[in-house]
Amino acid sequence: MQMEIISRHFTMSDEQREAIEEHMAKLERYSPRPIQSVRLVIAHEAGRFTADSVLYLKNNEFRAKEEGVEPEYAVSEMVESLRKQLTKFKGKISGKQKGEEGGLGKAMLADPGLLDDDAAPAGYVLRDMDVESAREGFADQDAPFLVFRNVETSRVAVIYRRSDGELGHMESAE
Repeated sequence: MQMEIISRHFTMSDEQREAIEEHMAKLERYSPRPIQSVRLVIAHEAGRFTADSVLYLKNNEFRAKEEGVEPEYAVSEMVESLRKQLTKFKGKISGKQKGEEGGLGKAMLADPGLLDDDAAPAGYVLRDMDVESAREGFADQDAPFLVFRNVETSRVAVIYRRSDGELGHMESAE
């Protein structure tokens, strides 16, 4: 990892520089890809130190800016901010690589009562239904919603229970 540390309006000791470099090097373990470079600017203004950094991964850039009474404190807070960003990014990358899908698809698979009897447990098969039969079928269930293909419009539709207790109906636009 290429690291550039710039100090403005104060002189940084060698011990401080080494401690900061060690702190920044710990970010490698949270990154899903090799860190290409880091640019860190530590400025001393009005009795406070500001650590402003840009971390570059392949096709990605992460920024953080924190303040502290000592340069080490400012850098420590800034590294924590970058760590959170990298951890969140790593989770997104890992989920995409594993082929995880969230949201509606995950919810539908969590409730086997929503699956057709002949459907494979590994996937969800949309039932072809008209709105009225979907409403009747949903009223008998305890599920939060029912997803089906409307035979009249050939669109994906959802029947759900509104906050007032009535049934709601939504359809995809296209």
